[in-house]
Amino acid sequence: MKEFSLETRIRVLMNQYDFHFQKSLGQNFLIDEGALSQIVAGADVTKEDKVLEIGPGMGFLTEKLADAAGLVMTVELDGTLCEILTKLFSEEDNVVICHGDALRLDFASMAAEGEARGFEHPFKIVANLPYYITTPLIFYFLEHREYWSEMVLMVQKEVAQRIVATASTKDYGVLTLMVQYDADSEVIFEVPASSFHPRPAVDSAVIRLTKRREPPCPVNDRKKFQSLVKAGFGQRRKTLSNALANGGLGLSKERVCALLTACGIDGKRRGETLSFEEYALLANHWASDLFS
Repeated sequence: MKEFSLETRIRVLMNQYDFHFQKSLGQNFLIDEGALSQIVAGADVTKEDKVLEIGPGMGFLTEKLADAAGLVMTVELDGTLCEILTKLFSEEDNVVICHGDALRLDFASMAAEGEARGFEHPFKIVANLPYYITTPLIFYFLEHREYWSEMVLMVQKEVAQRIVATASTKDYGVLTLMVQYDADSEVIFEVPASSFHPRPAVDSAVIRLTKRREPPCPVNDRKKFQSLVKAGFGQRRKTLSNALANGGLGLSKERVCALLTACGIDGKRRGETLSFEEYALLANHWASDLFS
């Protein structure tokens, strides 16, 4: 069927397998051949690579990844799509189709299977992420950062803007800073809504996240750093001192003010004005013996 357009292939497979799009699963399939090729190129996939693809849909990106990579492991929640994918790739030795929820992905087991096939290095995660769980998925991947080296992800354009945002802008937030903790980020290219079937209501963008060995500056306690960031952005209209005092940190207003003073940070500022380095400074001082 590769000689037909991707839209035609969708119609044929829908009829053949009685498949119906499920809006609740965010099923919008990329049908732009050029964009698919750009995603694979953006991840610089080679035969040495073990690739993890989330939400392969009808396998259009999977095909291109299989041609370029040594091993492609996919995770698909929709049972009918898993049936379609299993038949489409039945003769491809380097494609593994897994039926499951990506938010409950057992990275250790998948990594072990990859190692059994001769691929011991971390995954490259390459995916057109379902929009309804994009942010939870990215946080889940960050929590399991030991299993991947790079991610190239299709996301909503507004999510991409949040990831690469700078301080004191409306897009700057928890996602920005926690991605910064683990990865260098960049937008590779944008993709209009017309490149998908069915067509979504928003445009998209492809981002590349390259894992850092260390955060941008030393952070002694990741949990305290993340807690401070969440508290700082939890009430964006409040001053930083009030946001932190009411952010579930277990610190009284007096203790918050003492922490801010010790770090030379004005408590009248808003959380979105602080840089990564300033949040790290606060977290490190909070975690230190000097503040115990």
